[in-house]
Amino acid sequence: MLWRALGHIPNGTYVDVGAQHPRIDSISRAFYEHGWRGIHVEPVPAFADMLRQDRPDEIVLQVALGATEGTLELNIFADTGLSTAIAAYAERHQSERGYEVQRMHVPVLTLKSALSALVDKDVHWLKIDVEGFEEQVLRGWDSTQLRPWVLVVEATIPNSPATDYAGWDPLVTAAGYRFVYFDGLNRFYIADEHPELAAAFAVPPNIFDTVELSGLASWGLCNVAVANERARADQATAQLRACEDELHAAHAAAAAQQEAAAAQQEAAQAECARLSARLAELGRETLLLHEQVAHGALARTRIGALEAEAREREATVSELEAAVREREQLYGGMRAERDAANLEVAEQRHKAEHWWRSAEALREELALVYRSRSWRVSAPLRQAGLRARQSRTFSARVLRWTLRQVARLRGRLGSRGASGAGSQASQATQHGAMVVLRQGGAPALSRRLSRNAARLYEDLKNAVDEGKT
Repeated sequence: MLWRALGHIPNGTYVDVGAQHPRIDSISRAFYEHGWRGIHVEPVPAFADMLRQDRPDEIVLQVALGATEGTLELNIFADTGLSTAIAAYAERHQSERGYEVQRMHVPVLTLKSALSALVDKDVHWLKIDVEGFEEQVLRGWDSTQLRPWVLVVEATIPNSPATDYAGWDPLVTAAGYRFVYFDGLNRFYIADEHPELAAAFAVPPNIFDTVELSGLASWGLCNVAVANERARADQATAQLRACEDELHAAHAAAAAQQEAAAAQQEAAQAECARLSARLAELGRETLLLHEQVAHGALARTRIGALEAEAREREATVSELEAAVREREQLYGGMRAERDAANLEVAEQRHKAEHWWRSAEALREELALVYRSRSWRVSAPLRQAGLRARQSRTFSARVLRWTLRQVARLRGRLGSRGASGAGSQASQATQHGAMVVLRQGGAPALSRRLSRNAARLYEDLKNAVDEGKT
């Protein structure tokens, strides 16, 4: 409702009394993101520290406000917006909800002294939400020096729809403010000097308000949206982890295959080296036997035995050569398996990259959901389309009207030329920008036209004369 009334103002100023969290349930967050700045009054130390960290360019007053200055005992309920200076409310929160309370003394200023820096300056809205202490805060207000355009005050008993504003409402109306709206929790007032703001509070929030839920509010209306977005985020995270696990498994399998292929290759190389050495040894022995036969150093029987042994050795050499070839083939197969393993590793890396990109796309889609401005972007486009259609419709209507006027003028001039009883053809003479129409020798019409109109008239007249001939 505040945004509907004041969102058109650039770089406005606000005051949030009982500011609490800088993002969750924050009234000022949307205005802050659009360039507004202001003052936060928050006596709870934890929330005050959060505000200073999240809003380093704003003023945070870690004090309570009251009718007079001094100190008071604040009942703090951690991580809630229920901290209060009203002891009865604090006892009810403890008994009904089982909340633990922490009590501490905090300084108290009046609204007048705390906001003295804003005297005679435009404050566009002031919100007061102090859990039952609203009347005391308003009694410390000097409405002649500080006049926010819109005043918003919590008007119900904490955690209850029962209203409790009878004590302080007369203070506000007597200060020159008019009640315009109640949202079930807060009462909205506008200053008498800004009656133009009343129209913004004629109806409650609806689909025509260009706003979006951030998903950070504690209101139950946001629970489904938050749960859906968290589920999508969890699903994306699970898919990302599955991709990472698959990638690690692929790397491990590829590494194991590479190690096995390397071990097989080393074994094959060692076997080939052994066979090569044995083949060389047999070659030397065969050469030695041939030399002995050539020199006749042995007897014929010895030669025969040696030749048989040589043939046997040659057969052994052939077997070794075959074994070498078999080992070489085995080595070739191992190399092929290694190449196949490398290809599979590349494929697994490709799949891992695909799943990684899919996970990144899901992350981007999740981010787009939080940043969506589709309605505000599409509205100007629809308006531009409507103006384009209206422009085309208007152009068509102008063209049709012009053609009808040409047809009418041509018909009139033609009928006058055909009637020879006492009427001569209409003659038009143009003298500069003056056109004179004569009928039966006497002027029937005399009118001064612009140059463009005169040229248009001359063109039409020539078209009619050509039709007559």
